[in-house]
Amino acid sequence: MSQTFARLGQLLGEAGFWAAFGQTMAGWILGVLIAVGLGLPVGMLLGRIGLLYRSSRLMVDFLRTIPSVAVIPLVTLLFGATLEMKVMLVAFGSFWPFMLQVAYGVQDTDKVLVDTVRSFRLSTGRAAWYVFSPSALPFAVTGLRIAAVTGLLLTISSEILGSAPGLGLELALAQTGGDLSLTYAYIVFIGLLGVALNLVLNASSRRVLFWHASVRGDAA
Repeated sequence: MSQTFARLGQLLGEAGFWAAFGQTMAGWILGVLIAVGLGLPVGMLLGRIGLLYRSSRLMVDFLRTIPSVAVIPLVTLLFGATLEMKVMLVAFGSFWPFMLQVAYGVQDTDKVLVDTVRSFRLSTGRAAWYVFSPSALPFAVTGLRIAAVTGLLLTISSEILGSAPGLGLELALAQTGGDLSLTYAYIVFIGLLGVALNLVLNASSRRVLFWHASVRGDAA
């Protein structure tokens, strides 16, 4: 471990390491943003329109059970070992948990509020903003946390298995070259990155949901 942390300290001072880190983060952030941008309206529609939700449930269950890692050869064939390949893979894997959580949140809206919306004949936009969005927000935050962690795992996996530039590719090259201390240095850094991401997401969710009963209960 002393050799591993010594190599990690050396890596932190190298420009090439930070370039690989930036490529990994770019693929992860873009993929998650696309998943959230598509999953939010789709989840709101599926959660609000029961017929649409029931009619599409079979297709959604089929697609979301496909392991995202199994799609790597296909997206690599289509896009090559590029940033676009990582973004597409991350977007595909992160879309389903976020979209389904949003749909569950909309469906969980208090029936009294739904009846109130109908009684006052609120427009679709006002109802979505003032009624359905607050109800879906706790579910959406949970979905975002799942999507973000899933996206990071898929980003590293695509770099290792699909040879896309980033930390995963550097790890694979170090392993192939037999440099064990360098390999474990990348593994330790990626693990610490995952822990930091989890801590940031937990803190952010508490700030966003400060009004929610679960967060108020934890604070008490």
